[in-house]
Amino acid sequence: MPVLIALCVFASVYLALSGILRPKGVPLSEEWKVGRVRRDRGRVALYAVLGAAVCAFGAYAVTGQPYYAAAALPGGYFVARSLVGRREAARRRLLRSQYAQALNILTAALQGGLSPYQALEDAVPSMPRPARDVFAEVLRRTRTGSNFVEAVERVAGETGWDDLKSLCVALRLYSRTGCNLVEVFQHLVETVYERENDRKYVAAVTASMRSTANILSFLPFVVMGAARAVAPEFAAPLFTTAGGAAVVGFCVVMVLIGNRVIRGMINSVSGGDF
Repeated sequence: MPVLIALCVFASVYLALSGILRPKGVPLSEEWKVGRVRRDRGRVALYAVLGAAVCAFGAYAVTGQPYYAAAALPGGYFVARSLVGRREAARRRLLRSQYAQALNILTAALQGGLSPYQALEDAVPSMPRPARDVFAEVLRRTRTGSNFVEAVERVAGETGWDDLKSLCVALRLYSRTGCNLVEVFQHLVETVYERENDRKYVAAVTASMRSTANILSFLPFVVMGAARAVAPEFAAPLFTTAGGAAVVGFCVVMVLIGNRVIRGMINSVSGGDF
């Protein structure tokens, strides 16, 4: 029993001292180099191969002709572009949703009497990922001699996080006029919350339009495959003659054009998030 009590006391003292003496900043070993500059080509190649396989299998399942499957192989490139674009859009939405939280953490640090750089160094460990990684890159650049405002501006351009432009404006205003940065950040947080509410409303309104566009994109090919399965002799000219190939190509082109038009309409309203 005395040994157990001694071990508990030792562990308590050790944890207390480690919490007090632990450095509050971000160590260089935890800083992250912006990954968007160096694209993961292996992932893109994998998407392209899988997309080509899916397109070829779908074309063969609908038409039953191997040359249609071979003609569908280049579709893997467009599938890879679409998947990479979706991943990038999801990353931007995640960063945008974390912007208000990052500003709140910075505001709390500034209210403690720290300078903007000290506030950022103190706040980065408490930020969620991937916002923490982006701000850690800002710290890395300021430690290597870049101006604080210039570091934020360059990282905003490289990562595509457009919200950081408002942070650049606030920091530039502070450096020139010495304004109350806490009040500026509080106004920014209110603006970000209002904008996110508007974006969620637009996403809810356009959800049915996006679902309808996806269903209509696959409907012609589902009808073709069903016709071939139910009445093979009736649907055979559609897949074995030059006129049928022209009809299939026309359907593919019209579906692609329709998707592009609908996507452009939605992006013009939502700001390119979908």
